[in-house]
Amino acid sequence: MMTDLLFNTGLTLQATLAPQTAPNRAVEGQAIQLSPGVLGTAVNPLVANAFAFAVLPMLLAMRGGTMQQPEQASAAPEFAPTPGAEWTATLQGQGTADVDLGDGYTLQLDENNSQMVIHDANTGETTKIWGDPHVEVNGEHKFDFWGTTTFTLGNGTKITINTEQYAANPSMYVANAVTITKGDQALQINGLSQNTLGDLSVSLSHDGYALDAATRDGYVLDQTATGWTSELTGQQATQADLDMTRPGQLYGPGSEMPSLGEVSQALSTFLFFGVVAGLEAGAQRVAQSAALRAAFA
Repeated sequence: MMTDLLFNTGLTLQATLAPQTAPNRAVEGQAIQLSPGVLGTAVNPLVANAFAFAVLPMLLAMRGGTMQQPEQASAAPEFAPTPGAEWTATLQGQGTADVDLGDGYTLQLDENNSQMVIHDANTGETTKIWGDPHVEVNGEHKFDFWGTTTFTLGNGTKITINTEQYAANPSMYVANAVTITKGDQALQINGLSQNTLGDLSVSLSHDGYALDAATRDGYVLDQTATGWTSELTGQQATQADLDMTRPGQLYGPGSEMPSLGEVSQALSTFLFFGVVAGLEAGAQRVAQSAALRAAFA
């Protein structure tokens, strides 16, 4: 109950209740709304400000879908993901593959040129990442990058591209391993580099949270209506911004510099454990007060 109180404060929780009647009956639900003041009191021992409350909900993620009763009434309810929520990947042969990320986003991979094309069917925009690596949007060259770079799609999907030195010219870098996460969904691409042909592989899993936590973001670009914007400036990204990924720079190859999102997540984790400690201390004080009142009653 304490976990529910902590995580769902300020949010609306949709709880599903399995029906007790015939199969295939729509599952009943109950909405629970908790007041922001509850958490405000809980974090008071930390002297936390409004930023703390705004960051904490980042620790909670939900997977959209519908609970349905199975054909046999005695079986457990089944979860049907929202259409488009599941990812698929198909290796086409000759070092190419197609990936469907749902919500209108697809990828085309080609290890022959260390290439990945991101297509957004919602806007018709195409982002081509290829070579050492160049980034083109709708056929127009925008910038190059060298170190790890993350492209965050409009629906929150993170595409993190790790690079390696180009075998034919060690001063250049090419895309190699790609990590894609959204909630618990995860997709890993290995062997995208043209350094070694024939080793392209794609794997899907539901280890998204763990994989995201274990993968450094590097330099982060966010998809907006005006194009790819820098997480650091909030403005449309230029080559001057991506120069921070050059060798020896802040986000260059091998750098362990965290992104703003990673710093925020680390702060969220710190605040969460601080809140838990504060709640425990508060409970102890309440118990002590109750004991004293009972002793002098």
